[in-house]
Amino acid sequence: MTETSLSQVAADRAALYRWFARAFYAPPTPAEVIDLQQGGGQCLLTSLALTPEAAVGVQAMQDVLRGGTSSQVAAALGAAHARLFDGVGGRHGAPPYRSLYSGERGVLCQQATLSMERVLRQHRLRVQDTICEPADHLSIQLEVMAQLALRLAEVVDPTNAPLAPLSAEQADFLQQQLLSWVPEFSRRVTEQDDLGFHAGLACVLLVVLQQDLAYLKGM
Repeated sequence: MTETSLSQVAADRAALYRWFARAFYAPPTPAEVIDLQQGGGQCLLTSLALTPEAAVGVQAMQDVLRGGTSSQVAAALGAAHARLFDGVGGRHGAPPYRSLYSGERGVLCQQATLSMERVLRQHRLRVQDTICEPADHLSIQLEVMAQLALRLAEVVDPTNAPLAPLSAEQADFLQQQLLSWVPEFSRRVTEQDDLGFHAGLACVLLVVLQQDLAYLKGM
């Protein structure tokens, strides 16, 4: 793989992870809905739909996006996001925290949170001060993947650089911190999301994680 292609792929991967991180952290604004309906966001969804496993999820998202004006869609997505991810839906929600899916007691701030805090220290990463969530929040984990991906983009000479350790640390993070619980989280979102947008989003995320793991292992 050439220097240019390696750097570009890494940058594109980071941008995609950050897009997912934003989507699971906060609902889209009306302006962001317009982008998803007819701008760069729409182009991204179209490209994601080229992967057969992700096509159904993208279609579910697009069906919702076509369901009204940008303000109407943003309002519906805001209500769905609050019900699913912010605790408004109670037992009908799908909280985006690894602790709830990997811990024996299914409560917040357990071993999964401590594990992510160690990862942040190990890789000398930090979360924005404006994000007030436990470290095992899905969006924080996706942001970490974005930052790790960018380390490959910074490689100056791929022929001499230690690419194996960089790709291995990302593959390990994907397996241990994301794919260990996102499949169950995705199923939970699908069960509870009456609107369908976030169920599609979670489905597409899972496909992206699985494909990215295969890419990293094949480097």
